[in-house]
Amino acid sequence: MNLLADAVVRTFVARPRSSALLVGIGGSALAFFYAIALPAERYGAFALGALAYLTPGEAIAAIAIGYGTTLAIAINLRSNAGRGSDALTFGGALAALLPSSLCCTTLIPSALAALGASAPVVLHVTGRFQGFFAAYSNAFVAFAVLAVLAALWLAARSSQNACAISIPKGSTP
Repeated sequence: MNLLADAVVRTFVARPRSSALLVGIGGSALAFFYAIALPAERYGAFALGALAYLTPGEAIAAIAIGYGTTLAIAINLRSNAGRGSDALTFGGALAALLPSSLCCTTLIPSALAALGASAPVVLHVTGRFQGFFAAYSNAFVAFAVLAVLAALWLAARSSQNACAISIPKGSTP
């Protein structure tokens, strides 16, 4: 736990304003998105009305995923500044958003239509995929929370390693 606390302190000391904006505004927006997306299946649409169906567990998961993802991005951006690895950070964020987008949105039908599938094919295939993701949605949400926790831990390790100074082999200190 000290590893993560140290990484958070280093992140907010190095760039206090940008880190606070990223985690505060970005985390709030992402948590709000998940607060609507997680119960959207029971509500029947991705709309503000889905908040009435939000369970306490889903609220905790939305907060953990929203703020955890943006905190991991902030730590990674600070520790990888100038090393050209920002693409991996944003790839990880995209991977965290993808699981919840599969069950109750139009992502699968849109992808099939973009690939040139006919309407009957889209309607036939979409139900199977979305039904699978909906049946195991709790497992996917739990996996997403665990993935965000793993991303935080990896970001904290990366932050710690970014501060380490290595002496080239064969040289004397």
